[in-house]
Amino acid sequence: MSAAIAQGGMGGTLDIDLWIDLPPRSSMQALNIARRAGATVGANTVVYLEDGRPVNFVYAVTGLGTFQSESRHAVRAQIGGRKVRVLGLRRIQRSKRAVGRDKDHLHVRLIEDFLRCRRGARTRRGNPP
Repeated sequence: MSAAIAQGGMGGTLDIDLWIDLPPRSSMQALNIARRAGATVGANTVVYLEDGRPVNFVYAVTGLGTFQSESRHAVRAQIGGRKVRVLGLRRIQRSKRAVGRDKDHLHVRLIEDFLRCRRGARTRRGNPP
């Protein structure tokens, strides 16, 4: 959801999910890089940044294709003061629909509402939706 918020969507989240193009058995590589950057390891797939924010390492995203195929649809957004590549809003929705938790259903609706507002704003300015 942090990627959706970075693109202007409404909602809230406490963590950042970072999709890593490594096999899960290579998680030590990601953990070691995070340690060198000042993070504290909480579990095999979770680190905590210096400000306490959790980062989850994800090696596959439910409802989507491979990292390689999905990276073609990535967009740039600013997270933590840096421009990074993130999943586009429609791809986030697709994954959240596939996971299907209560909070995911809410996030899907929030993203849809944001996209509808953005289309309306573009139409009022004379730009195609």
